[in-house]
Amino acid sequence: MADLEVKVKSFLGYSPLSAIMEAVDHFKIVISDCHLSAGRVFEGRLNPHEDFGFDSEMCELFEYFSTGAYGSGPHGPVQVELFINGDYLDFLNVPLQGEFEDAITETVAVQKVEAILAGHPAVMKALKKFASQPGKTITYMIGNHDADLFFPKVRERIIKEWDPEGCFPSEKVKIIADRDRVRFEGGVEVHHGNQFEAVHVLNFEQPLLSSFLDEPVLNLPWGSFYVLKIINRLKPEREFIDKVRPMKLFVVYGLLFDTLFTLRFCFLSLFYFLKTRFIYNPRRKSSLKVTAKILKQETNFLLDLEREARQLLDSEKEIQTVIFGHTHKPMNKVYPDGKQYINTGTWTKMINLDLRNIGQQFCLTFAFVRISDGKANCELRQWMGETIPHKNFRG
Repeated sequence: MADLEVKVKSFLGYSPLSAIMEAVDHFKIVISDCHLSAGRVFEGRLNPHEDFGFDSEMCELFEYFSTGAYGSGPHGPVQVELFINGDYLDFLNVPLQGEFEDAITETVAVQKVEAILAGHPAVMKALKKFASQPGKTITYMIGNHDADLFFPKVRERIIKEWDPEGCFPSEKVKIIADRDRVRFEGGVEVHHGNQFEAVHVLNFEQPLLSSFLDEPVLNLPWGSFYVLKIINRLKPEREFIDKVRPMKLFVVYGLLFDTLFTLRFCFLSLFYFLKTRFIYNPRRKSSLKVTAKILKQETNFLLDLEREARQLLDSEKEIQTVIFGHTHKPMNKVYPDGKQYINTGTWTKMINLDLRNIGQQFCLTFAFVRISDGKANCELRQWMGETIPHKNFRG
């Protein structure tokens, strides 16, 4: 009877070997560009710089992928890694006493991380709960909006917040601060994506600069200074200014329909570019080579990262799938040769002026990676969440 059962299972595709393979299947949930900042109310007033409004949905996502079918299986805990691919926390959008400091020291960065943790208590609790489940881990890789994570005390604070026991170092929570990419089994390579845009490139070899202050300051790319000093300054007047893609089309339409504001925006942008790219300041570094590259890229009206992703796929035979974030444009493209490019998009409101995807978007997208027998199957998925009686109006 036992022999007959084995033969039937073998005929149907089951075998002791396949059972072993099922036991070692594991999952990666890749999410990016959620931009959690200091919360809806900060420093005693409504905060126009908070872009994230999906706290309950995100908590549901973490619960879903750490319980039920993703909790424990017949072979023990299901292995699920939550991989946060940059710009999950948005330090650039945290004002202190109403101002956006561009000389960011570790002291300033710690103040900002405390504001973010306090601004999203339910999400922080859900992350700790996720990490507390058997087989569940969290890995965070830095993007251009969360460069404050280069400071050791900031990394320690977040790890202690999310670790189930408040431990540092942690076996459950890891923050990657020494490289801009990670390779999964099955030929999946993950980048945030900012390193392909000259305006947002982080220096992982020299993330901090000595300065006239008592502490080192972050070696921020020019795009971060621009967000701090121009975008955040104008955001209370036009709250959508950092949500429009492509920005060049926003300028074209703005000159037609919102002329005075757009002219002021263009003048401030040009003035600040000249001031910060050609005048020495110990709090930042610039070079003519990078300046020229920025100007070249910024004249491209529809710059996205698909070409860069394809170049990565062509660079090594072993790379089968590339996963980016950064552009806020969700994408899942499978090429004729079977290779794949996924962009995980964003969990913030976007206004797309590109005719291919025109309109407002709330996508709540993430990459779902299943690794089985050393092979990876990758999909772009959209979190639908659970219905609740009422929620904030999101425009």
